[in-house]
Amino acid sequence: MSCLPKRRRPVRRRRESPPMHTANTILLLTVLLLTGCANSQGFDRTAMGERLHLVPTATPETQPRSDASTRPSPPFRLGVFFAKHDVPDTPSIRKVEWFSADRDDLLRELTPLQDEHLLSDTFVLTDVRLHGDAIKEIRQAGARFGADMILIVDGVAGIDRYNNRFAWLYPTIIGAYLAPGTESDALVMATAHLFAVGSDWHTPIQTAEGHTKVKAAMAFVEDAVALHKAKQGAIHLLAEHISERLRSLK
Repeated sequence: MSCLPKRRRPVRRRRESPPMHTANTILLLTVLLLTGCANSQGFDRTAMGERLHLVPTATPETQPRSDASTRPSPPFRLGVFFAKHDVPDTPSIRKVEWFSADRDDLLRELTPLQDEHLLSDTFVLTDVRLHGDAIKEIRQAGARFGADMILIVDGVAGIDRYNNRFAWLYPTIIGAYLAPGTESDALVMATAHLFAVGSDWHTPIQTAEGHTKVKAAMAFVEDAVALHKAKQGAIHLLAEHISERLRSLK
């Protein structure tokens, strides 16, 4: 029998993360969460207004200027065209997408004008070949459908996304899902121009704004939700401005 001592197997100790490493990881995570959208940048209203500006076609010197005698008399058959743009979005400005629900909302808001005998009919021009700056072609398209007036609607949007004081809870497991630390602030500016189909008469409509703020945990804040709500507000106010302008044409 051997008297040699038995060799003991070396015990493997589980390697533990040093406290400093854990602290650095948490700090890095906090910085990544908070730096990208830490502060509100506001909206560049000047740039949005320039992007929204719709310039009517110039009237030659030989043609009469727009006045009351060159516009049709109510009730009007109104064709509504929602401008489309091929301009790419920027970090601070976004183009407004007009969906069928948006078009229906505006037409619904203008329906009472038929009871006032200001509008005989309202319809949407959906020619995909036309854009917001093709005013002459839009008027011609309206004439083909028997419109007396053409309303060209245009819009632009801005998003200001930032974190608030609750974002410091994001590094915690509960805070990452429950803390309302991120806000999406949406502004939609909408305007319109009214054009007579049979003459050079035209008039601008006062610009309307819709403003909405959505607040939730960062993973659940959707800019599209804020934009949708802001667009609804802008459409409602724009319809009021359009109604006021049409009533002034009696």
